[in-house]
Amino acid sequence: MKNSNSNIEEKLQIELSEIPLKSNLGLLAYGDIAFEAWREIKKKSIKANPNAKE
Repeated sequence: MKNSNSNIEEKLQIELSEIPLKSNLGLLAYGDIAFEAWREIKKKSIKANPNAKE
């Protein structure tokens, strides 16, 4: 049996080409995707160098 979190992640994956750029919701979706990616990178950099100043 699969972990329920992995099932949710599989369902949430969508092709970026399917998001319409001409709509407000499409632009919001791209912004959300970019913010999530930035946050993951920031978490990894903090873990890699916890004593660094921002």
